[in-house]
Amino acid sequence: MSIKYLFYVLILSLLTAGCAADLSMDNNVIAVVGNHKITYGDFQRQLAQNYVSRTDSTKSLEAKSRFLNLLIDYNLKLLDAKKEHLMNDPAIKDEMKNYRTQLAVSYITEHDLVDPMIRTIYERQKYEVRGKYIFIRFPVDSLYPHGDTLKAWDESVAAIKDLKAGAPIDSLMHLYSGEDTYYITAGTFLQYVGGEQFENMLYTLKPGEVGSVPIRTSFGYLVVKLEERHPRVESARASHILIAIKGSEPKDTLEAYDRALSILDSIKQGVSFAKLAEDNSADRASAVRGGDLGYFKRGEMVRPFDQAVFNMKVGQVVGPVRTQFGYHIIKLTALTPVPPFSTEKDQLRQYYVNSVYKNDLANFVDGLKPKYDFKMNEQVLDFLYSKVDSTKRLVQTSLDSLLTPAERSEALFTFDHSSGTIDTVFAQARTERSLEPLYLNWQGLRYIVNDAVKKMLFAHYAVEKASSSPEFDSLMTKYENGILIYNIERDKVWNKIQATDSLLKPYYFAHIDRYYWPERADISEIHVSSDSAASAIYKMLENGDSFDTLAARYNQSPALAHADGRLGLVVDSTSALAIQAFDMKEGDYSRPIPYAYGFSIIKVNKFVPSEPKTFDEARGEVSSDYQDVESKRIQSDWLETLRKEFGVKIYEKKFHELLASE
Repeated sequence: MSIKYLFYVLILSLLTAGCAADLSMDNNVIAVVGNHKITYGDFQRQLAQNYVSRTDSTKSLEAKSRFLNLLIDYNLKLLDAKKEHLMNDPAIKDEMKNYRTQLAVSYITEHDLVDPMIRTIYERQKYEVRGKYIFIRFPVDSLYPHGDTLKAWDESVAAIKDLKAGAPIDSLMHLYSGEDTYYITAGTFLQYVGGEQFENMLYTLKPGEVGSVPIRTSFGYLVVKLEERHPRVESARASHILIAIKGSEPKDTLEAYDRALSILDSIKQGVSFAKLAEDNSADRASAVRGGDLGYFKRGEMVRPFDQAVFNMKVGQVVGPVRTQFGYHIIKLTALTPVPPFSTEKDQLRQYYVNSVYKNDLANFVDGLKPKYDFKMNEQVLDFLYSKVDSTKRLVQTSLDSLLTPAERSEALFTFDHSSGTIDTVFAQARTERSLEPLYLNWQGLRYIVNDAVKKMLFAHYAVEKASSSPEFDSLMTKYENGILIYNIERDKVWNKIQATDSLLKPYYFAHIDRYYWPERADISEIHVSSDSAASAIYKMLENGDSFDTLAARYNQSPALAHADGRLGLVVDSTSALAIQAFDMKEGDYSRPIPYAYGFSIIKVNKFVPSEPKTFDEARGEVSSDYQDVESKRIQSDWLETLRKEFGVKIYEKKFHELLASE
């Protein structure tokens, strides 16, 4: 992110006060800047917005007074920008227009697509549903990937008719194939083709009803019947006592069952469940905790156990429940309700955007085509295909060498008195890295054009729809103000700062105490790729060989070999080698150190005490510090001039009284 756009973000975070004004806020005026009034309600909303994660810092009178001055300065700069007519600058006007489209697309995407869908998913997740479905496959056909879909459709429609006439679904599941979904919740199938339609059907049917149409998947049709629908809990916590069946004979099963009944009877007589679990349960991992299994969600336990737990009430004990592990006596100890929407929203949004959002957007755009009288110009598309090289990718293709300017301005499609020309479609495509690898064959070219259709149609709709929203207008106004302030500060402050050596050097000498090197170590290094080579070199050093000679001969790092192993000056903690060096003495060499995909041996040539940096060494720091000081000085002078020009009045007594009344 550039400094420019980072500034925009900061401006928006500082001054976006919430989209709908809270009419209950105090309308007392606490300051006037020019003709602009700042109310206490404005101040409070903006303060809360800016310090949302630092609420403690907003408690002091000093902090709140500083923030009021920030708002005053903001409005002074805005008045100056308007006085300079920056809104008439062509570059700024173009940027505003482009951003308005981007913001409208983002805003309408959230409000018209994402937010309603994740709210729907969340509301559905308050319930769990259990369905059964018949799966009728597409017959295999070597000529067509999906075979005879019409035959599968006819069979699916016939199955629906039979089910509605009373035929048992289990019989048809046996005839074709199918499954019991067991208990599921919304979002389970969204990542699959047809999954959204499958969930929509399950959540709109009543128990016992059959879906009126088949649902198409990648390999066949689903015929759906809803069996059950219940309020859902997020998770359950239970304890159990497991009585294992120790043999395969009927008497072994009966013995385990009788023992489970005996334990259940003891619980009914008041014997501690936890004590009985500790003494009797075959599940020793939970037995030591009194049988506690902790929290688990629907479907995480074997089905008979799961079915029992999620049909119990807290405190209830049931059993014996038979699973493949034996007989269980179960006690439900807690249920966790479905979390509130506020805590689930972000996760639901991410899941939705990564699953069916693109498909929903495509369907939404298809619905806009009649509204905007959309028409695809197939003749221009055929012409374009005849000109491009279908063996090349989009990223390899330049239209300038293939088409004249007049040809590039031909419309591939039209809608609502607008058009997508060849130039605009390719310009749009080149902003999408995912499209760059596409070959410009017929499929690739049509995909690129359809992608542009989707983006341009939706952007057209979004700008039209957002324009009627006061919330959007508020967001856009704040962005426009931020852009104006950025540009006026650039002209009045940043562009006035000069950082030549003739200005930086006096600043450097006046503040030289800021620009010091810490203590450094001058080290040499031998780096090799293997442990065995490092060990052999270390033995040579132990036998008295020269470090510099060995470094020149064996270093496998080209840079080090060229410098005879001289690494130069390093500061403590800048690397593992530097850390090691500061634990050594001058003239010492180290044992082999695992480092940089190999092994290094270092030698400390000498330690250099802390000393001032030269001007050239400190130039970057000096320039940054000088520009920071100068920008504050120039900005302070500028704001003082603006205060005199436009006038500022702060009603401090009223402001302090309002703060004290909180």
